[in-house]
Amino acid sequence: MKAPVRVFAGFTLIEMLVTLTILGVLLTIVAPSFRQLILNQGIKTASFDLFSALEYARSEAIKRNDTTTLRAGASTDGTWATGWRLVDSSSNLLRTWTAASNITITETVGGITVVTFRNDGHLTTAAPKLQIDPTTTLSGVTSRCVQVDLVGRPKSQLGACP
Repeated sequence: MKAPVRVFAGFTLIEMLVTLTILGVLLTIVAPSFRQLILNQGIKTASFDLFSALEYARSEAIKRNDTTTLRAGASTDGTWATGWRLVDSSSNLLRTWTAASNITITETVGGITVVTFRNDGHLTTAAPKLQIDPTTTLSGVTSRCVQVDLVGRPKSQLGACP
């Protein structure tokens, strides 16, 4: 009697095919949950990036004893959904951020695309409220809101902007 054909040391070809079939079935069952997880993580990441950009803009204004401005649009003036950039009072670019492609960021107060901090960390512009949502509707995906209070401190919360 011949020994079974071995693909790898310890596995027969039939054992490997059965294992791959079971793995394929499990991945088919789990795949929809991964989409929800990926969208939630994208929204959470965008929220953190926007929050940290506002914190950074405020701290740079205080550190430099000058105004700094966070502008919508990663390279030119645009919308928050494309990203944002930080410039100083002389329009020198300090830093840029890009937004993920599977999210939308909407300013809910009145279309604010510029957030300027004075040298004491307070806002010179109206306080923005930025709503972060997925581009596609999927149950179980939670929106986030990033806003700045009157003193200039950003905060992030789950759900729609109030």
